[in-house]
Amino acid sequence: MNKLTDRVTLRHGAELNDRIVMAPMVTWGGTDTGEVTQEQLDYYARRSQVAGMIITEATYVDPEGIAFKGELGISNDRYLPGLKKLAKTIQSHGAKAILQLHHGGREAGVYYDRGGLPVVPSQMDFPFIDYPVRQLTKEQIHTIIEEFAEATKRAIDAGFDGVEIHGANHYLLQQFFSAYSNHREDEYGGTLRKRMEFELEIVDQVLEVAKKYAKKDFIIGIRISPDEIHGDNVGFTYKENQAFIKELNKKDLDYVHVAGNFVKGFKYVPQGADNDITTLYKEVLSPEIKLIGCGSVFNAKEAEEAIQEADLIAIAREALIEPEFAKKIHEGHETDIISEVSPEILPDLKWTKSLTNIIVKGEGVTGKHAQHGYVQALPLPNDDSIKQYQGGFTKRF
Repeated sequence: MNKLTDRVTLRHGAELNDRIVMAPMVTWGGTDTGEVTQEQLDYYARRSQVAGMIITEATYVDPEGIAFKGELGISNDRYLPGLKKLAKTIQSHGAKAILQLHHGGREAGVYYDRGGLPVVPSQMDFPFIDYPVRQLTKEQIHTIIEEFAEATKRAIDAGFDGVEIHGANHYLLQQFFSAYSNHREDEYGGTLRKRMEFELEIVDQVLEVAKKYAKKDFIIGIRISPDEIHGDNVGFTYKENQAFIKELNKKDLDYVHVAGNFVKGFKYVPQGADNDITTLYKEVLSPEIKLIGCGSVFNAKEAEEAIQEADLIAIAREALIEPEFAKKIHEGHETDIISEVSPEILPDLKWTKSLTNIIVKGEGVTGKHAQHGYVQALPLPNDDSIKQYQGGFTKRF
């Protein structure tokens, strides 16, 4: 039986203190030009004992891919001083620091607001965005692949223990994999295998850079969505994802991270399947590659249940609420883990100002759609208690 406190050795020798991972979560806390801020350092410092491996929020490899207000950059060497501080902050209590590499593609509303046209695999109308987009040329695709490689070198130079390639949540890599958004007729679209090509070439380039410049135990993972089915629009099913995982098995990866379904989490059962996504993907994944499950875990019991299916479990909203999740488990204080947010604990959580205002006030969200650069805040357990406390935040922030 797997235990949360098991030490885990990854493929290239990196050793994790436990089976707990902090999932990447946007803080909206960087500067307008993508630098790390002190409030972000405070946020990550407070969570330096939340898990044995901590994955940063998305960092853009190209300014054309900026999808969030305050998104961090890694597209230029000028970001290195702040990223070095971030890596050291995360590592301060022994956690592995993983930097997430990101390109928003059509979701780069911030780039549009700054005068650009977000890029897509194929020219088409997207009813859920309110700005025009432009199709990538083959040469531009090659440039983006190289940008992921260059960003990996910067992550190495900044002292991170690894990188995660963001292939989930409807951003550019998923847009290439999706039959809904990819109608190309060259080597980057058409068949299922060709829709994988963009992501696979990025993986290859990232691996090549790590092999050349990083320590042997440098960690490389990829995050994927469980599936993409929105009514009649089917981007890919779990079966196509299984085929993708079989291609990833041929790569020298340390882990595959499956983004959890919001409602069902790691137990999400895809349409037409007879098992949950964690089990479905674990059974086709090479044993040399660890599987990270994710979603709707708020206590030690749920986390322990998850690691009987996955190798590691990533906590997201719970990491916002309980910055000492792993620490308390290691110390045998599981019953002291906090699983609900309240006004009383907020000052200790070190949320960024923007994160606080989005969760508490719904700032940046209007009607059915989030304003460009924001996402709809997901509800936290007991968050009504802090929303009722809005008056206090008006004075405090």
